Amino acid sequence: MQTTTQTFRRFCPNSAAGVRTFKPTTISSVFKVPLLPSRMSIRSAQRLFSAEATKDTTLQEKSDAAAPNDEQLKIVLSEKDKQIADLQDLYRRSLADMENIRQRTKKEVENASTFAITKFAKDLLDTADVLEIALKSVPAEIRSSKVNKPLKDFYDGVSMTHDNLLKTFKRFGVEPFAETLGAKFDHNLHEAVFQAPVPNKEPGSIIEVIKPGYMIHGRVLRSAQVGVISDSN
Repeated sequence: MQTTTQTFRRFCPNSAAGVRTFKPTTISSVFKVPLLPSRMSIRSAQRLFSAEATKDTTLQEKSDAAAPNDEQLKIVLSEKDKQIADLQDLYRRSLADMENIRQRTKKEVENASTFAITKFAKDLLDTADVLEIALKSVPAEIRSSKVNKPLKDFYDGVSMTHDNLLKTFKRFGVEPFAETLGAKFDHNLHEAVFQAPVPNKEPGSIIEVIKPGYMIHGRVLRSAQVGVISDSN
């Protein structure tokens, strides 16, 4: 009868022995590290945690010191509100100035267009004066007489020319202003060519119109040349 060892050798001829002896395996041999940290590791961890805690505390203190309190915020906000109010006031003033400039420029352009012919019209007033003098020089009886037809035709031609010139003046805003005898002298409208005392007449009144005055769009183009009653005393 074969033994167990003989039977094992029979089926496992390459084995040196029927049963191998195994060395017990420990936890330390598996992980190759000790289960508990050393004192050195514990101290290092303590120092690390202490440094991190100190750093966090320092950052918190700096943050608290940098954060302004309510009073400081109120002061800053008050200053900002004042700056905003000043800028708004400056903005409104700038808008008002620009509007004034725009209106003034518009008025100047309109005046330049309206009164562009002022000098030309004023020069033509002498022509109107000459035509008016020519018409006054013809006696009234000849104007309506049929005896001296050439002179009457001449008068009619001058009268038509004078009327046409006045119509042209009016089309461009130039119009004469009539002064009645006895009207009060006005320095803004009249030019006193001479003064003479007249009994029983109020001093400063107009006694004669030498040349009529003219307006251009409501502005005096030429003052009326008149004679004025002076104070007899």
